Amino acid sequence: MNIFKKLLPLILISLSSQIGKSQSRIEGHIIIDTTIWTPVVYMSLIENFDQMNSMTNEMIIDKASIDSMGNFSFSTQYFPEDDHLFRIHIAKRNDPPATLTIGGKDENHVFFIANRQSKILLNDIGTADFLKDVIVSGYSPNKNFREINEISSFIDSTGFTSSIIKIDLIRNAINEKLRFYADTCSNSLVSLYALYKSQYEKNYPVNQQYYNKFLKKWENEKSSYFVEFKKKIPLSQNNNRLSGFLIIGVGLIIGFLSCFAYFKLLNKDQNPLHDLSVQERKIFALIMEGKSNKEISDILLIGLSTVKSHVNSIYSKLGINSRKDVLNLNLDKKTNGT
Repeated sequence: MNIFKKLLPLILISLSSQIGKSQSRIEGHIIIDTTIWTPVVYMSLIENFDQMNSMTNEMIIDKASIDSMGNFSFSTQYFPEDDHLFRIHIAKRNDPPATLTIGGKDENHVFFIANRQSKILLNDIGTADFLKDVIVSGYSPNKNFREINEISSFIDSTGFTSSIIKIDLIRNAINEKLRFYADTCSNSLVSLYALYKSQYEKNYPVNQQYYNKFLKKWENEKSSYFVEFKKKIPLSQNNNRLSGFLIIGVGLIIGFLSCFAYFKLLNKDQNPLHDLSVQERKIFALIMEGKSNKEISDILLIGLSTVKSHVNSIYSKLGINSRKDVLNLNLDKKTNGT
């Protein structure tokens, strides 16, 4: 009895573990015409949303037989820990397994979201079209996934009788609703899927603040879905690059203006005429032309003593002693003086 008591906790743990494993499965019920369809369900892992309409043998990760009652089952023990998008499909008898039919009465596939702990039931309740009304239950994100598809498919239901303007208005309203869905959804994969269905390629150039906010909200998501999305909308990186370019540009402009001001100041300081007054520059220009004090007095209509006073001031400011020194200065001989 004591040994049993000691082993009882281990037995309970083992039973609990087995029960947990048995609960994590993908099960389904589909009634098929075995004269047309092969009684095998194929499962594919869809690693990004752009793969939803493509099919290769490499995408198929498992298969399960459909029994005579229409039931099938998959284990989830090899599934990823976090949510991923999966697809099941059935091939016609004469078609290879990797055959995907999109649209029409022979559409042969269904999408669902699952992870390793999921217990999901796929039940085809349709009576007319094959796989057109499959209910995915057991994991709530699939309900949201279905709602997104219903919202986005409403555009097609407007019909050909609607005008182009009306269709555009409906499309814009639906895409805005999908963006709101993406903004308020708590499941990262469903949130991104809503955005994916909202024609984000046309919207993000004019609504970048929304997408920056969206990526900030899910910045810790490292799944392949977000990696691919960020490649298409590298807003944060582009903004950082733009900021870097602006900083560099402003720096270059400031540097150019500083150099310009420095050389202008340097040239200004090297020009001896900088300290001369306007009248002194005029007299200096006449001296350079060889005019005497009397001639300068007559040209400028000022007294001879005033000319002599200006000449002495010019000599002092230029550090010279005579007209000969003026003529020897290496200066631009413009007579404008202003």
